[in-house]
Parts: sequence; structure tokens; C-alpha cells
Amino acid sequence: MIQKTAIVLPPIKSQLVAHDSNNFSLIVSPLLPGYGHTLGNSLRRVLLSSVPGFAVTKIRINDITHEYQAIDGILEDAMNVILNLKLLRTRILTDDDVVVIALNKTKKGDVFAKDFNTEKKVELINSDLYICHLSKDMDFKIEIEITRGVGYLPVEKINFAGNLNPQDILVDALFSPVTNVALNVEKVRVGERTDFDKLELKYTIDGSQTGVDIANFALDFVGDLFKQIHSSLSVESKEVIETAKLPASPKTTASDIDLDEEIIAILEKNGIANLAQLIERKTEIDDFAGMTKKRTEKIKNYLDKLQ
Repeated sequence: MIQKTAIVLPPIKSQLVAHDSNNFSLIVSPLLPGYGHTLGNSLRRVLLSSVPGFAVTKIRINDITHEYQAIDGILEDAMNVILNLKLLRTRILTDDDVVVIALNKTKKGDVFAKDFNTEKKVELINSDLYICHLSKDMDFKIEIEITRGVGYLPVEKINFAGNLNPQDILVDALFSPVTNVALNVEKVRVGERTDFDKLELKYTIDGSQTGVDIANFALDFVGDLFKQIHSSLSVESKEVIETAKLPASPKTTASDIDLDEEIIAILEKNGIANLAQLIERKTEIDDFAGMTKKRTEKIKNYLDKLQ
């Protein structure tokens, strides 16, 4: 068994720095040479693709049926309104996976995200988001569906079960609350060595989750992943060892005996061609020509470890 003390690791320190409410730096140091990028790339991947979040997945605007329509009384066409709505950052405040909120505007002027009636089910992070402009007094309605999810969801994979209303416009969704991650690795001194790594991950969030919660999630995610791998590897390794203890097939050769070449050559000269034969004739090995006391002890210790 490899001893854990084979590589002497200096104490690792980590720090989370909040530059403002949306920009953070996770600093880890010192790491073994090369491990800055190894750990950094893993955490960057998790931050960008695996942190749960919220996104708009379905939109209904008045009675339009597709995103390329012009809307009477609206300065922007449907496509621009939809693109603005996709920028909406939210947080579902209930345990529901899907929440629908609506907006109803009748007066001429600008329409903002804060005009939605959330019914205290959803928090609008960027409530000052501009959506469109009404050029006249009119009955203007928007209904959007906000979904809880992970990663990226293209339109093609949205669940089409049920009777889809022709006025429902489906949009692809990016759920991650992390909008950008920058990776930087520098060399630091530890004792007399100057080749240890210092990792700094700068990440920007949309405000729907806290920077601390996101960092904790990413670290837990990577740690749990390696624990699962290690756990499954332990089970598989045990099965391999137990299989090795079984008598070898008669078709195997002396190559399945893990001993010195000189000992294997002596065994072969005395008619032992595989591990099964060695186990069967272990009481005879003291009388084999060329067998010394030291070689005999090696064989006996080898067989004892297999039992």
C-alpha cells in the first residue's frame, strides 16, 4: 500500500474575496506544481455548467404566435422583446420547479421587469431591466414561465408534453447563476521551493445566489464526485483481489506467478507451470534443485499473502 506521507503536502489555505456584490475571487494556495490548473479547470467547469439556477423557458405576448411578428403599438418587434426577457434574472421563492408570472400594461411608455406581478413567488434580481416601449395606450400583456434547472437547456429538449398553446413561444435557457469565470495560476514560495501553485478563480454571478453559496457548492460538487469515484473503485478493487485468490486456470502459464525470474525458472524446471500447480505442490519446493532457503521463504510469504 502506498503511504500517504510519500508526498509531503504543505498546509493548504483558501480564501473567498468579495470585490462587490457580484464579483468574487476564490484563492487557494499552496498547491503542488501543476495542480493549480488541474483543480482550477475542474472548478471552472462546475461553476459554469453545474450550479443550479433559474431561467425563462416560455413566453406569451398578447396574441402573437411566433417570434418574428411585429406587435401593433410596440416600438420593438417580438424578437427584440423576447431577447430582452431572456436577460431577466430571477429567483423562485417557493419549492415549485416552474412558476408563471404576468405583466399587464395599458399606458403609453417604457415597460420594465418590475411591472410583472410576481405574487411573492419570484424575486426579480434585475427589476429595472428594460423590456419594450408602448407607443400608445393599449392593452399589453406578457406571461412568462420561469423554470428551475441546471446548465443549458435548448428549445429542442424542453418538455412538449401536454397541449402546447400556439401562443406559447419556447426559448432556450441558461440556468447557471455564474456568468463568467477567469482562471489565474501563479508560482509561490514554500520553504526553499518556488514552484508551488497559487490558484485564483475570479467569477461573476447574476445575484440570484450568493457568492459564498456558489463557492461551497462547487467545492462540494468536486469533492463528492471524487468520493463516489473512490468508493466505486474500492469495490471493484476488492473484487479483483478476490478473483486473484482463486485457483488459476490450467491453461495459464508461470507468468501468473508474481515472483523473481530466477525462482520462476526453477519452478518451471521442476514441472510447475502455473499458480494452481504451485499451490498444490508447495510442500515440495524445499527439495527443488537450485532452491535456497531465502527463495523458499519468498515463495511461502507470497502464497501466504494470497490466502
